[in-house]
Amino acid sequence: MTKVVLKGVFQITQWDETAYAEHDDSSKQTVANIKQTYSGDIIGSAEIRYVMSYQKDATAVFSGLERLNVTTPEIIGSIMLQHNGTFIAGVAQSQFKVIAGSGTHNLTDYIGQGEFTSTENGQAEYVITLTMA
Repeated sequence: MTKVVLKGVFQITQWDETAYAEHDDSSKQTVANIKQTYSGDIIGSAEIRYVMSYQKDATAVFSGLERLNVTTPEIIGSIMLQHNGTFIAGVAQSQFKVIAGSGTHNLTDYIGQGEFTSTENGQAEYVITLTMA
């Protein structure tokens, strides 16, 4: 079984968010379309769509799908990630899994999971573990 652990930082390069429901208590639900670039073990880019629910206490939960284009010396291709995350006290965190069967090129046989934690200036540290299915 081949296992690859990838670590680094991603940078948000575009964030377009639109509310589809807003409430009197300051809570709201939105859709965000995001673009990011990856550095570290992954050199690449991603496009993400999150559905977000902001609570009246300024926390949020989100879920979404990310198409990650991966380029490493060993791996080239795309995978889809399914996110479930939170935004609390200014920090976004997400746990995600690779959607089985979503890989292209030499990522077709990989499954896996990962996580990120935001830092500052639109950046976050990621860890992704891929395993040959």
